[in-house]
Amino acid sequence: MKEQLALLEELQTYDARLQEHDLALKALPEKLQVKKNDLAKLEAIVARERAALAEAEKFRRELDLQLKTDESGAARAKSKLTQVKTSKDYMAAQRELEATRKIIGEREEEILKLIDSIDLKKKAIAQMEADTADLAKIVAEEEKVVSAKVAEMRGSVDHERTAREQIAAKVRPDIMKKYSSIRMRRGLAVVPVVKGTCQGCHMTIPPQLFNLLQRGTTVETCPTCARIIYWSEIMTDKKLEQDESTPDTAS
Repeated sequence: MKEQLALLEELQTYDARLQEHDLALKALPEKLQVKKNDLAKLEAIVARERAALAEAEKFRRELDLQLKTDESGAARAKSKLTQVKTSKDYMAAQRELEATRKIIGEREEEILKLIDSIDLKKKAIAQMEADTADLAKIVAEEEKVVSAKVAEMRGSVDHERTAREQIAAKVRPDIMKKYSSIRMRRGLAVVPVVKGTCQGCHMTIPPQLFNLLQRGTTVETCPTCARIIYWSEIMTDKKLEQDESTPDTAS
């Protein structure tokens, strides 16, 4: 039974490493995905800013056309001043010319402000595009690194999984079933008992059970946490027995 306990201990070591590998295999792409999401957000912002710039430039073209119309109106109003014959008509033409000139001034001021706004937006978009290109480069490089790491880790996982299955094949089916069930519920399925205390739940086990563990002839579970337990010194004893049974070839 000592051999079965030793196999379970080794099996648990492989299972713990395989679990760590699985977590790492998930974490690497997830970490990369965060940067991909940031890149997508930045690209969306750039797209919105480009659309806003296009609208601003369209509005400026419309203002330019309106300014030309206003300037034509001012030219007509000015022409009327040379054609009127009464002071009343002259005053009306003068008011029309002044109103048109006021509109033209306001329009020109609006266009100048819009030009400044467009220039600032172009500079901001250029900077965002540069930032986007830099981030895209970083994401592409990191994606290559992650792909290489994932491929390497999967190779290690396949190797360790094969070794794990070879060990599992040596475990008795009934013990293997118990181990798998406990591991599914508890995570840690096999723990030593040190000085009469279960190292899984840190509770003291009954003396009679501790005596059974010292014999090492059965597979027992902790009455508190239901994990498979073994006397901590039994594995050391087993190693000593193996060492003693190995012939001395040094001479």
